[in-house]
Amino acid sequence: MNIFLFILSSVIFLASFPMFTYSFVVPEEYAALLFSAGIFTASAAFWIPMVILGRSER
Repeated sequence: MNIFLFILSSVIFLASFPMFTYSFVVPEEYAALLFSAGIFTASAAFWIPMVILGRSER
């Protein structure tokens, strides 16, 4: 299960890059929303391994 969450967080982190890129291409009223969504997804990608996976109890 830890491998699945790690792969999921990697995919989410990589998905944030197109959001940052497309925020400069879309109409201006959507640019701030898309850039903020990119920041949120990048933050979520770091949040998953740190909070959900946590430390191993060994």
